[in-house]
Amino acid sequence: MIHSFALFLLLLLMAGSAKALKMSDSIPYPFYEVQKSKQGLDNHFTVLNSGIASLQARIDLIRSAQSNIEVEYFIYGLDDSSKIFSLELIEAAKRGVKVRLLIDMSLAVFELDKYYAKAFSEHGVEVKYYNTAAAYRVSSINFRNHRKLISVDDRAAITGGRNIGDDYFDLSTKFNFLDRDVLVEGPIVKTIRASFDEYFTHKISKSPRFPKKPEAFKIKKRSRYGKRFIIKEDNSRNLKMYENKMAKAREFLTETDSTIELRKKIEDISRPILDSKKSYLCPETTYSTDRPGGNFKTRLFKNYSDNYRYLRKTLFDKLVTINHKLYISSLYMLNNEESKELMDLLLDRKVEITMYTNSLASTDAVYVAANLYRDVFKWAGLGMSTNVHNGKYIPLTEQDETISPEVKSATWGTHSKTHIYESIDQNGDEVSEVMIGTYNIDNRSNYYNSEMAVFCKGNPELTSEIKDSMYKRMNNGFQIHEDKTATNKNGDSVSIYGTSSKKKTLMRLISIPSRLLKFLL
Repeated sequence: MIHSFALFLLLLLMAGSAKALKMSDSIPYPFYEVQKSKQGLDNHFTVLNSGIASLQARIDLIRSAQSNIEVEYFIYGLDDSSKIFSLELIEAAKRGVKVRLLIDMSLAVFELDKYYAKAFSEHGVEVKYYNTAAAYRVSSINFRNHRKLISVDDRAAITGGRNIGDDYFDLSTKFNFLDRDVLVEGPIVKTIRASFDEYFTHKISKSPRFPKKPEAFKIKKRSRYGKRFIIKEDNSRNLKMYENKMAKAREFLTETDSTIELRKKIEDISRPILDSKKSYLCPETTYSTDRPGGNFKTRLFKNYSDNYRYLRKTLFDKLVTINHKLYISSLYMLNNEESKELMDLLLDRKVEITMYTNSLASTDAVYVAANLYRDVFKWAGLGMSTNVHNGKYIPLTEQDETISPEVKSATWGTHSKTHIYESIDQNGDEVSEVMIGTYNIDNRSNYYNSEMAVFCKGNPELTSEIKDSMYKRMNNGFQIHEDKTATNKNGDSVSIYGTSSKKKTLMRLISIPSRLLKFLL
């Protein structure tokens, strides 16, 4: 078995053919599946660029469910969009649909605690938490579930970059993400659901211990001078805390006039966008995801790279076959040794590489920007088109709109995880494949986080739509050059950072610790 990308590259070059070895051949079902339309396995892809429309698409999916709904997210917020999403799940459970939620328990972003889980259970919704390792387990806590999924009845699913929260659905007045999801309909969804089952039933996924209502008084037995007696200790403080937390959780899962009004606004904006969307038949669909259960022990004793890190094998297989153009959109762009070797290989083949990520102006992670600006000028010098977002809202169609001017004027950053692979075959024809998933170009996605992705090969119209949306976003940002300058789409000189001196100062202050901790970013 191959244990590193570097070794695989060496063998690949010695063999002289990308077909000599295929890393994804070792991936078991349901973590990897290829389905072809000519075999009667017709899958359709609908691209969801608008955040607010992507929320409505999830609502539509939930309302159509008849049997089962699977929900899996890294972040599940406690805001307006997550409340609406949760209420729709409860309505589905009320009509007899089996609803299961799997939420990652990363301490940095975790909000849906055991009180909310108990409130959900009162409505028939089952909640589990992925990787509940305590903070003192400094290695195991880094192995997170970064997958993002809602699937319904084994027939339709949405995956991509979005978590559940206002900033992913164009509803925040402070910060929003420009992202990309895909609605997948067809037999591949059964495989996606089967992989959810692997995560949900794995021992690393725990059912919460529901909080119990405390008594008003604690009864304690005491002995003194040979006599036994009972005392009643006031426990009203703990009782009140429990009641307040449960009331807050139940209130979150209760419909209000404001949520009804917001839901209507969302649908009014979203429906024209969704009605204009085209569904594309995918001639060859690939689904790939990592294995659940990564932790300190599997890292040491279970051949972790080969037996758990499946998606990166698939990505590698896709990337090494490219001979024409590669497009990458990623929230973060942090090279490690393996990805650098792969990039060098593609550049040696004269593959045109176009990258799109966040500038200092558009990122919510200054420590990542500190590493980006260390490398980005070298990438430009190697001939890569290096483009960054400028922090502004970018509508892609005439129908795209926000619910308020305050949302539109918020800071916006790119969050999509999208690849486009283009090659020229032996007949001189262009063959394209697209990837939409949860995988960032960073060390966390490469090594620690469980990720997932869907691929579609052979539909040039789908490729064209995704490429056009990527270019519209890139053209509204700016391009960084080797000489540490930047220009906008008109060729005008702009700041390479695109933001205030205060944020630049902060980036410089944390530059050294950010580089030292790059392996965790």
